[in-house]
Amino acid sequence: MDVAEPVNRLIEQFKKLPGIGTKSAQRLAFFVLKMEASDAGQLAESILEVKRTIRRCSVCNNLTDVD
Repeated sequence: MDVAEPVNRLIEQFKKLPGIGTKSAQRLAFFVLKMEASDAGQLAESILEVKRTIRRCSVCNNLTDVD
């Protein structure tokens, strides 16, 4: 598909998710493009927040933001 390079990069990133092939990645990318900027920003911030704060509990090995 011939689209702008930023869209191609977004599609490639979505394809890294488990169970997401090319068509699903394209659908997700175009869905993000249709989102309001504030909603897209909230999605991006949620992903970053999870990466910053969530870890494995040293006692029970569940995902948590506290030990």
